[in-house]
Amino acid sequence: MAQEYVTDVTYVRGFEKSLSPTYLRLCAAVNGFDVPAKDTFDYCELGCAYGDTTIALAASYPEARFVGIDLNAEHVASATASAKGGAVDNVRFIEGDFETLDHGDFPEFDYITAHGVLSWIGPQKRKAVLDFLSSKLKPGGLAYVSYNTLPGWAAVEPLRQLILARAALSPGSTLEGAKLGLEFAKALNQAGAYYFSGNPAAKAMLETMEKAGLHYVVHEYLHAHWVPMYFAQLAAEMAASDLYFVGQLPLYLNFRDVSIPSTLTSLFGQITERLAFEGLKDFALNTYFRSDVFVKGRPTHKGSATDAYFKATPFGMLEDEGVFRGEAILPNHTLRYTGPVYDALVPALRAGAQTIATLVARPELATFGARRIREAVTHLLLGECVSPMVEPTHAPAGELRKLGVPSAYNRFVLQRGLESETPTVLASRAAGNGVRLSKIDAAALTCFLEVDRAHQTEWLRRFCRDAVSYLVVGDRVITDPAEREANVLAEVEKFRATRLPKLVELGIVKI
Repeated sequence: MAQEYVTDVTYVRGFEKSLSPTYLRLCAAVNGFDVPAKDTFDYCELGCAYGDTTIALAASYPEARFVGIDLNAEHVASATASAKGGAVDNVRFIEGDFETLDHGDFPEFDYITAHGVLSWIGPQKRKAVLDFLSSKLKPGGLAYVSYNTLPGWAAVEPLRQLILARAALSPGSTLEGAKLGLEFAKALNQAGAYYFSGNPAAKAMLETMEKAGLHYVVHEYLHAHWVPMYFAQLAAEMAASDLYFVGQLPLYLNFRDVSIPSTLTSLFGQITERLAFEGLKDFALNTYFRSDVFVKGRPTHKGSATDAYFKATPFGMLEDEGVFRGEAILPNHTLRYTGPVYDALVPALRAGAQTIATLVARPELATFGARRIREAVTHLLLGECVSPMVEPTHAPAGELRKLGVPSAYNRFVLQRGLESETPTVLASRAAGNGVRLSKIDAAALTCFLEVDRAHQTEWLRRFCRDAVSYLVVGDRVITDPAEREANVLAEVEKFRATRLPKLVELGIVKI
C-alpha cells in the first residue's frame, strides 16, 4: 500500500498565503536580513499540487515569473488549464520528479518554496530538493520549507503505523485502504484501546483526520517515506547546501517574549545562539509542524536591513475592519492593542495601506514618532491584524456602484468557484497575495456584479435553493430551508458592508 509517493490520489486543494514573497520578505527583514525584490523576480514552488497558490501569486505579481513543479500528472494538467483559463501567462507548470529535473531548464530564482514536501519524501529525493535549492536559488534568495517536526510527532507517529498496517491488508485502491485504516483506528479508539486511552494527542489527531477527509489521510500517512524531523537536523542539512536559517512563520514565533510560555522564559534567558534556541523552543512548544525561511549564502545580520524594509513597505489590513477586536490571542500570549497610539493608528490603517513615513505625517500620529509607530505596527503584524503590502491603498468612500472585476484571472476564479468546490482565491496586486472568499461571499460578489439591485434578493434566494444544501453556523448544521436562506442573506449583507469595500481597496473590484 505504501509507495515512494502516492500519485493515484490527488491532493486536497488549498491556498497558502504564507508562500507569498510579502511574508518571506517580512520574515527575513524582521530578523535583520536583506530581502530580494518585491515585484520583479523569479519564483518556483516545488510540489505545487493543483497550483492554486502558484497561480494566485502569479496573477498578483504580473511583472514576475513563476514556475510550479509537481510529480502528479493530474495536478499539473489541472494547474496548466487553470492558468490558461485565467489568462495568467507568467506561470508555467512542469511534471517532474525532483531527482530527474534538469537544472539547466530553469533560471535562477529569487524565491523557492516547498510546502509540506520534505517530510513526505525519501532521503534521495530530499537531497535532490536541497540540491535544487542550492543550485537554482540566487545568492541572497529566500527558500521556504515546511515539514513535520519532532518532538510533537513523537507521541502521534504510531497512529500512522496503525493506519498503514491496516491499509496494507486492503486488496483495493489506495483510497479504499485509507478508508479501512481510518475506520479501524476509530473503532479501536471507541472500544477503549490502551494506545488511545493513554494518549490524548493521538485521540486529538484522529479527530483532525476525520474532519480533513480521506485524501488528506492518504497524503499525510500512506507514503513509504514519512519522516518528522528535528529542526537541528534540517538546519544542518540546509547549511551543508549553503542555505542558512533566517526565521520562522508565523511571524510571532521569531519573538521569544510572545512565543514561549511565560513560565518557561527564565529557562531560555541565557540561550542566545539562534539555532540552539530554535531547537529547544520546539520542546517548549511540543512543535508538530514548522515553516522555516532560509537564505542562500551565509547572511550578515544587520539592523539597517530591518530599517530599510520598514521604510519602504506599506502596511495595511487584508480583512474588513470587523475582524479587529483590539487583541490577538496567540497560543501562549495575548497581544492587546489598547492606548492612544492604537486609537490613532488602527483607524489610519483602515483608511488604507501606508508606509511608516506616511503614517508619521498624519497629524493624529505625528506626536508618537516613527519609532513608536513602527513598534505598534510590528505588534499588529505579530497578531496578523495587518499585513505587508506591495503598494499603498485607499479605502473607498461613498456608495459602491457599477462594480467590475478588471482581472481576467479573478473573473475566471469567481465563475469556477460557483460551479465547483474549488477554493475561490482572488489575486490582489496591491497586497501581493491572494484573498480567499467563502462560497457565500463569492456568490454575493457575483450577484452584485451581474444582477441589478432590484433583483439581487431574488437571485440570492434561488442560489440558496439550488446550491446551498446545508449551512454550518458555529457548531450547528442548518438544513431547514427558511433558516438557511435567512442566514445566507444576512451573510450577504455583511459582505456588502464590510468585505466588499476591502476588495475595492485591494484593487480586486473596481468602481
